[in-house]
Amino acid sequence: MVDAEGRHNGDPCPRCGGVATITYYYNEGFEELECPECGYSSEAAELDALARYESELVEAGVRRSDARPGAGPQPDSPPYPRRSLKA
Repeated sequence: MVDAEGRHNGDPCPRCGGVATITYYYNEGFEELECPECGYSSEAAELDALARYESELVEAGVRRSDARPGAGPQPDSPPYPRRSLKA
């Protein structure tokens, strides 16, 4: 089970320099940094690597090709929804 504890440590964001970042500490021994101001996530590169191969998403029994027009991701957006974790 992956469970994290989030803390506002004041670490600067590598992208925008903001200090309203949240550091998530996992029991498994790793940590992640997120910035609510600019949307930076230290795990973004790893998530992008997981989605680098083309595949079809099947969700709730509806294939992407069967979904209504315009329901899929917008151009230049990741193929999966990204949302911040809440501490």
